[in-house]
Amino acid sequence: MKAVKNKSSKNILVLCYYFPPMGMGGTQRAAKFVKYLPGHGWNPIVITVKDVHYHAHDDSLLDDVKDVTIIRTESLDPLRLLARLRRKSVSDSNSNSANTGRKGLLNWLNETVGAWLLVPDSKILWAPFAFFAAWKQIRQRHIRTVFTTSPPHSVHLIAVLLKRLTGIHWVADFRDDWTGGESQPCPSRLHRALNRLMERVVLRTADCVVGMCEPLTRNLQAKANHPSGRFETIMNGYDPADFLPYIETPLHPEFTITHCGSISRVSHPEPFLKGLKQFLDEESDQHSEMRMQFIGTDMFGNLQRLVAEIGLETRVDPIRYLPHHQAVQELMASHLLLLTIFRQTDEEIITGKVFEYLASGKPILIIARGGYVAQFITRLNRGIVVDNDDIAGIANAIRDYYQLYQQNKMPFAKPIAVPEFDRDQQAAHLARICFELETTMG
Repeated sequence: MKAVKNKSSKNILVLCYYFPPMGMGGTQRAAKFVKYLPGHGWNPIVITVKDVHYHAHDDSLLDDVKDVTIIRTESLDPLRLLARLRRKSVSDSNSNSANTGRKGLLNWLNETVGAWLLVPDSKILWAPFAFFAAWKQIRQRHIRTVFTTSPPHSVHLIAVLLKRLTGIHWVADFRDDWTGGESQPCPSRLHRALNRLMERVVLRTADCVVGMCEPLTRNLQAKANHPSGRFETIMNGYDPADFLPYIETPLHPEFTITHCGSISRVSHPEPFLKGLKQFLDEESDQHSEMRMQFIGTDMFGNLQRLVAEIGLETRVDPIRYLPHHQAVQELMASHLLLLTIFRQTDEEIITGKVFEYLASGKPILIIARGGYVAQFITRLNRGIVVDNDDIAGIANAIRDYYQLYQQNKMPFAKPIAVPEFDRDQQAAHLARICFELETTMG
C-alpha cells in the first residue's frame, strides 16, 4: 500500500544514483524512503541519472515511486555512456563489431577509471549534472532539506557544495562504508588519503549522518572524530506491501533452498556448495527431493563454472534475475534460505535481503565466521550459523533441515511479524530527523 501524501508536506530533495528502474537491493532503500516519506510530512523530489548500463533492471520497482517527481539527468560516467552506446548499436546494424569493441573498452573503463583516475569513484562524472539540477530545484521550490545516499560516495560531495552555497539542511545516508570497506577500491596510498580526506569532510559537514546498521554508524562516527555531530542508525528493512499478495503462496513440492541476492566476493557460495555436495553424496537416494536455486545477479560470472566443477550442475538451478515481486514469491515458496558472508575487512553490512528473509518467516542458514549479522539472526532465533571452513558442519545443517522437512516440522515463523523493520517505520524515523533539523537549525 502506498503512503498517503500529507497536504502540508515540506519538500525534500533526494539525490541518489541507483534508483528504479535499476534493480538489485541497493536501489530499494532510497525507493522505499521516497515511497513512504509523503505519509510523514515530506514530499520527495528525486534527482537521479538517466538510463545506464547496469547489472539488472526491474520496471516493477517503479510502481513504488510512480507519484513522485523524478528528475533524471545526463552523466558522463562509463555506465551512462554504455547505455547510450547500446541504444546506438540497436539502430546501427552495420557497425556491430565496432560497437562490441567500444562496449568492451567502456566496460574496462568503468572498472579501471573509477579506481585509478577518478576519486572517489567514476560517478563523479554525474556530479556536475546532478549539482545544477539540485541547485535549480532548491531555488525554484525553496527547498531547505537535502538527503543523499551512497554508494556512490561522490553523491555526498554534491551536497557539501550545496550546503556551502545555500545553507540547506543535509542528511547523508551510508549504505556501505567509504574507506576501509569492501565497496570502495583504493589502489594506492594516495587514493586512500584522498578518500579519507573527502570522507572526513562529508562526515563533519553533514547535519546528520545515517548508517544502515550499528557497526557502520559507529565506524563512521569514530572516523569523523566530531563529538558534536549527529549520527543515527536507520536499518534496512522490508515492505509488508511486497509480501501481502504472497502470504498464502504454497511451498514448492520438493525441499527448496533459495539464495536471493547478488553473488559477489562478500557473498560467495563455494563453502555451501561443497557442503551441499557432501550431503548429496551421503544421501544419494534423496536427490530427486531437493532443489537449490540462486535468484539475483552473478557479479563475476563464474557461479555456473563453480557449480560444474563441484559436480552439482544437475542439482542446482542456473542463476536467474527476477523482478522483485517474483523474488518475494520465491522466498515464500522456499523451505530454507541461504545467507553467505565473506568479510575481508572489518566492515559488516546487513543488506536488505536479510530483512526480507526475516519477513518471509523461513529459517535461514548463515555461512559466516560469526559477526554482527550472524549474531543478529541468531538473537532473533531465526536461523543457525556454520563457519565458512566447516564443510561437514554445512552438510550436517542441510541434513538437519531436510529431516525436519521430511517430518513436516520445519521451524517457520509468522511472516511480516517484525514491525520494527517495516520500511514505513524507517521512513518515519528519517522524517523525524529532518523535522528536528528544521526545528533546531531554523
